[in-house]
Amino acid sequence: MIDSRERVVRVFCGKLPDRVPFFPTIFTDHACHASGLRFKDALINPHLSPECMLKAALRYRTDAVRFTIGSSSEWFRSKTVRETDGKLVQFDIGSGKAEGVFDVKGGGLFIPYNPPLPVTTVSEARDLPFLTAREYIDGGFLDDVKKTMLLARSHGLFTVGMVGGQAISYMVDKLGGAEPALLCFYDDPVLAKALIEKSVAVSIEKVRAFVECGVDCIYIGDSYASGSVISPEIYEEFCLSAYQDVATEAHRLGVFCYMHCCGNYNPLLSIVPLTGIDAVDGMDPTSGMTVHHTKKILGDRLSIMGGLSCLTMLQGTAQEVYEEARLCIEAGKPGGRFILGSGCAVPRFAPPENIYAARNAIDDWGGYGNSP
Repeated sequence: MIDSRERVVRVFCGKLPDRVPFFPTIFTDHACHASGLRFKDALINPHLSPECMLKAALRYRTDAVRFTIGSSSEWFRSKTVRETDGKLVQFDIGSGKAEGVFDVKGGGLFIPYNPPLPVTTVSEARDLPFLTAREYIDGGFLDDVKKTMLLARSHGLFTVGMVGGQAISYMVDKLGGAEPALLCFYDDPVLAKALIEKSVAVSIEKVRAFVECGVDCIYIGDSYASGSVISPEIYEEFCLSAYQDVATEAHRLGVFCYMHCCGNYNPLLSIVPLTGIDAVDGMDPTSGMTVHHTKKILGDRLSIMGGLSCLTMLQGTAQEVYEEARLCIEAGKPGGRFILGSGCAVPRFAPPENIYAARNAIDDWGGYGNSP
């Protein structure tokens, strides 16, 4: 019997495991729900986030667990978060000044009351500051992750460091929204490339910090880089080299790298393998993706992850989730290189019994019948 870590490693390497691994995309919001907490609790006390992620992984018997970069030691000394007038507000402890609110209903993004002005020139893009790997480590950003990762390893889990904010997502942040970011490809392509180059530099430092903590794999994600939003031409000209650079650095440091894609990336499937990643995650059926089609196009060039509809996981019955998981396994299992997961983030209030149902389908249908 092999452990979860070895099971995922085999899939990423193109070798046959003992069974299909289970790795739904669980983020802190659902992890809190699965742990009996509110999402607000982890925003008020970020120490709880990695702990909840591990608890959820163990509760659902997943084969892997993801971790995000946390808050710095200085943040805990100088900031506090309180529920005020129905909002979750961050205050500076020294001055008592309210600095911004957290988007609790969304992904928990901190929205400052005085945000920086959008970047408008290439020189501004090149001057954007960012932290080095050493600053992340010495600043305590990964202290909780390191502790929890050791526990995850003791349970035999495959560990992933999440390095989001790739390419277009970084542009959206620095240009003040999705519309100016997407128009920038046409209105000022030189600025677009400068911002994407900066996003690579930012990501590589995060990769190095996570690798120093001992992760097995790096997650990269770019919510806007799919056929639902951009053309294959934009993807190839602006985004491809960025993903290649981050994946290359992860591999140089001896860890795997997979990419999450939102939406319908069928038009990009012939390009995705050029990124150099080990696996692609998503295959959201509500966006027109299927495990069968994705596997048919990619063949054995990449491992594929995902396939389960998040709407079914939220609104369906346990039996409906089980049947959908069975069909995904049936399509993805032959020849290996498949991990059953969710098409995107598991909804915050998805019933736990539905995630159990997907895992039960693995038990019933996911075995390969080969000896370890």
